[in-house]
Amino acid sequence: MRRRTLTTVLTAALTSTAALGVAAPALGAGSPGRGGTGRQQDRPPQLLLDDTGLYPRVIRLAHQRTANDRLLASVVSFDGPSGYGGIWESTDSGATFTQVGTVSDEALEAGEGLCCATLFELPRPLGDLPEGTLLWSASVGADATDRRMSIRIWASTDLGRSWERIAITAVAENEGGLWEPEFAVADDDTLVLWYCDETDGENHSQKIVQQTSTDALTWTDPTPTIELEDPDARPGMPNVRRLRDGRWAMSYEICGPEDLCRSYVRTADDPRDWGPVTSRDEVIRAADGTEPRHTPTLTIDADGSVVLGSQMHYGPDGDPGPDNGQVVLRSQNRTLSGRVRWVTEPAPVPVEEPWNNYCPNYSPTFVRTDSGHLLEITSAPTEEGVCRPWFGALG
Repeated sequence: MRRRTLTTVLTAALTSTAALGVAAPALGAGSPGRGGTGRQQDRPPQLLLDDTGLYPRVIRLAHQRTANDRLLASVVSFDGPSGYGGIWESTDSGATFTQVGTVSDEALEAGEGLCCATLFELPRPLGDLPEGTLLWSASVGADATDRRMSIRIWASTDLGRSWERIAITAVAENEGGLWEPEFAVADDDTLVLWYCDETDGENHSQKIVQQTSTDALTWTDPTPTIELEDPDARPGMPNVRRLRDGRWAMSYEICGPEDLCRSYVRTADDPRDWGPVTSRDEVIRAADGTEPRHTPTLTIDADGSVVLGSQMHYGPDGDPGPDNGQVVLRSQNRTLSGRVRWVTEPAPVPVEEPWNNYCPNYSPTFVRTDSGHLLEITSAPTEEGVCRPWFGALG
């Protein structure tokens, strides 16, 4: 799937939940007490932002002392042509959210284009950045006249209230895109950054590359992480999490004429080494033969099981199935080793019939709250075309 440039904020009056494309929640469904302290009351979907909000991300703070267990969320939004990151906080386990900060700089204010942001909390000090520093990174420049996209990083040391740009890790050497940054910290305190690179178009339509840093300010040159032999294959959308056994897992998609944006997961002992860059992993299928496709995201739940979100869900016949937009997958194997059994379960924010488009259920994000809920934030369009973010939770 390819990211589309979005420079115009669409405006419309708030309509009904059905018109917004958010399905009524399946009350009473889900996995009682999974990863939490027992069955909690479900929380139907609510608007996070009554305006455009794309590419949501949510984290549960764990390195903030008295602010631990707060939820911090981000979305990409627009004020006219100007893009910005909206930062939202919940102090009641995801029952409500309040906007507390904005991420911006001169490039975003000039309308150069903004996409595909990520939100990350440093688990340990890094260079001059203290433990608990928040990082926000995004793809910038897709709409510039002389397009040379960049990956930029901003940092906050006050729980997301204020942000400072600290690095531009990469600038495209041509009009090819740089998309979808993602972070992790290795055991030796090296910060690893992945993103998708379209600048080698003659040889690779797209590949996943990585850079590393010991201070978040200066970065190594990019090296390939997944670079398939088929020049038309497009690995992308990397999402990296640490498994309970200490190894690492990366979910990603492969799009292209033959790959159909199927979802994959691979594991590694070190987040800088994922094995041969040209290797292919096994396509993820649920036990019932159905498949998650487009924009996969990865969450390690409190019990160690792995939750895999995706934009769409396909039936065994290769067409979107009846559960399209209604389910997530959960691994029955917590280590993701050997043959992994994936089963479907209801999504906290079900979206009606999402399709291959930048908005409906695009790259959903999940977190287990301290109240025991599995919370999701995802996007859905209004009938007028406004792409709004919604949050909801299952107990």
